[in-house]
Order: sequence, then structure tokens, then C-alpha cells
Amino acid sequence: MNQEFLKPQRATNESGEERRVGVEFEFTGVEMEDIASLLSMLYGGKIEQLSTFEFKIVKTRFGDFGLELDAQLIRDKKYEKFLRSIGIDLSEYEGQYVVEDSLKDLASSVVPYEIITPPIPLSKMGELTSLVDGLRTLKAKGTGSSFVYAFGLHLNPEIPDESTATLLNYLRAYVLLDPWIRKDISVDVSRRLTPFINRFEDDYMEHILNPDYQPNQTEFIKDYFEFGNSRNRPLDMQPLFMYLNEELTSKLVEDTLTSSRPAFHYRLPNCSLEDEAWTLAGEWNRWVLVETLAEDDESLLQYCNAYLKMRRETVIRFEAKWIELMDRWVKNV
Repeated sequence: MNQEFLKPQRATNESGEERRVGVEFEFTGVEMEDIASLLSMLYGGKIEQLSTFEFKIVKTRFGDFGLELDAQLIRDKKYEKFLRSIGIDLSEYEGQYVVEDSLKDLASSVVPYEIITPPIPLSKMGELTSLVDGLRTLKAKGTGSSFVYAFGLHLNPEIPDESTATLLNYLRAYVLLDPWIRKDISVDVSRRLTPFINRFEDDYMEHILNPDYQPNQTEFIKDYFEFGNSRNRPLDMQPLFMYLNEELTSKLVEDTLTSSRPAFHYRLPNCSLEDEAWTLAGEWNRWVLVETLAEDDESLLQYCNAYLKMRRETVIRFEAKWIELMDRWVKNV
């Protein structure tokens, strides 16, 4: 079981400060009050209940943790508008919390609870292992606990710098390694049946992997959306683009509520808390491979060219052959 968190080559940001990583865990099977108590016990802070569906644990030693039922319709209480339209005002109903608890219980059978950590310094990521262990002790149910549990894990690593060349290289490295990553993590069947798993399209991959593609920031952002990319990608660039250029990005997307953050939004398909062999460190270390390739200009150029050549010349078993090639690279890192 791999519990060691590897450090990427670039451990600091442009300001020379240690880079940080936000983590989002999706799961079910545990009462929200028990999850909040676990977070407070592990990291300090004060528990604040914002609603039946949302808690915050504030002023921990890392910052504020969020805890919510990951269903916007329920979390934002959009059902109240419908009920008022038929003459029912829950705010005047003594049993309001009974209704909300029933909605929570119903939704949590298929909709996950989500823990949103504050940005954690790279050197402190090991402290999240105790959270995974604590959730297992509470019998949390992860992706593999049920056929219908399409639960994921999101990593939000802070970018090392804002240059377009750096960000493009990280995106290139990710799309090159994506087939190998998917095979290595054994994507759960529930995730293969959901829209989450949409990959980057071949035409966009070939566009950005071309060594002659050297866009400025505006071109880089525009191309991402003009090739049909959205939030539904395993490496979701939209929050980062919103941070870099909110005015431009807002014009190109329908989802204007996208959070703005100086981080990649890496959406992993499995949060397998039920599996004792699954570790957060193992998931993070695959991301470190992406960073390793991104920072190796010579190897990155070599594999960009190899991908484009193999794509042109291979009629069958392209993905299997590409995974074999990337597997050799991984074993030599």
C-alpha cells in the first residue's frame, strides 16, 4: 500500500512559496454530523452547520473545510420554489427539517457527500491519510461499494507559474499519459457509464500536441472551448482559465458560476474508500508523473511527435500500443 506522497519537481510557485493542493472526496454511508466531527477532531476548528445539507469546519490549522451533499438542486433548496408554486411554504411548516432530512436520506443513496479541503501545502499532504483512515473506520462507502456509486476524487494542484508555455506543457503531458492512467487506476464500471469519462477529442489532442502550436494566452483559452471542451474533462481547465482571464472565459462558457482558482482541476474517476488497498498517495503520485513529463522538455517533445506519428500510421490497437509505450516511460522515470 503506497502511503508516500511524492514531491513534484517544482515544489514552489512563482512567488517562491510552497505549492498547495486542494482535495475533494465523494462518498456516502456516513452521517454528516459524524463527518464534521471527524474533520474537527483531526484538524481542529469549529463546526458550523449552514443548512441540513451543508456544513463548514472553520479555522482549522489548514483553513476552512467544506462538507455538503453534492446535489445542487437540494443544496440550494431549489425545491422550495416548486413547493411554493403549489401553495406549500416550508418556512411556515413546523416539520420543515423532517422534510429536508427525508430529502437528504433519499438523495444520499445515489448522490455523494463531498468533503472539500482547503489548499494543503505539499509537505503536509500526508496528514490527509488520517482522514481516509477515519472515513474507513466510519464505514464510508466509496465508488466500488455499489454499481450506482459514480463517486470521484478531485485534486486541485496549484500551478507552478502562469506562463502559457508551462500550462500547455502540463496539458500535453496529461493527454499523453491519460490512457495509461485510466488503465492503471482500473476505472470503475459506474464511471464508464456516466458522462464524467468524456476524454479530450482526438482533433484537440492532435492540435495541442503539434510542436508548432505555440499559442498566446488568449489563443490557448479560445482554442480550448472552440474544440468543444467543457468542465466535463478529466483535466478541467475552466477554473484555471477563469482565474487567468475571467472576462474572456465568461464569454466562452455557459457555466458562469465556475469557481476561479490558480490550479489544475484533475478529476479522478474513483474514490475507493471501501478498498483497503486504495490510497490518496497512489492517486496523487500518478499526477506527479504528469508533472515529471511536463517538466522534461526533451521527452515531452519526443512523445508528442511519437503520438502524432503513431496516430497517423496505426489502424488498429492504437490505444494498447500507446499504453505500452507510456508504460515503458513510466518504468524508467
